[in-house]
Amino acid sequence: MSPEIFYSSYEDSDLVGGWRYSATLQLQTPLAYLEMDGEFSPGPEEPSLVGPAENFLEDGTGFNAYGIWLREIDFEGQGLSPPPPGMRATSWGPVRVGSSDEKDLLSFLKSFRYIVETAETLDQKLAELAELSTSNQANQRFWQKLVASDPGFPDSFFYWKLCDLPGVGIKVAERLYRAGFRTLEEIQAASDAELLLIEGIGKKVISKVRTESPA
Repeated sequence: MSPEIFYSSYEDSDLVGGWRYSATLQLQTPLAYLEMDGEFSPGPEEPSLVGPAENFLEDGTGFNAYGIWLREIDFEGQGLSPPPPGMRATSWGPVRVGSSDEKDLLSFLKSFRYIVETAETLDQKLAELAELSTSNQANQRFWQKLVASDPGFPDSFFYWKLCDLPGVGIKVAERLYRAGFRTLEEIQAASDAELLLIEGIGKKVISKVRTESPA
């Protein structure tokens, strides 16, 4: 029987049986990272970063917000007693590693990201997300927690993206969205006269939208 491997923060490379990828369990994590969750890489050397680096540590090590490689210790191979599985942070609060809650949440997030990344139109995304919200008890539970913390969800997930436009904050983003300008492309294609009707949108913001790239 192969050694039982557990998450750990041990520094001794002699104890490292390999590395396990842990995706960040949040709505913003792209599907490609979520599908990597649980992937195992043997050996003491940490694998390369998954995806591009968004920030860097003082030693030049790059990292991003979507996941990390965690050491796994071969306790059995070292004649040690393994600890119980630990807890894992998520946007819904901590869940125990290997639990049904962890598996259910990962499944929900994969379905959510598949919809927002592959559905062709925003209306199609919203319709498919509505179906997801009641597709099973676990998904219904996760959805209810999201709505309880943000009554504007799921629309808010999409109008937050409008804040990528220069000069547009969350309040203006919501006004644009509610007025029918729900994507970056729709806003950039709108006339100045249409945009000036939105509270908080002036000629200076319009100029930035026309001349500067989204963040």
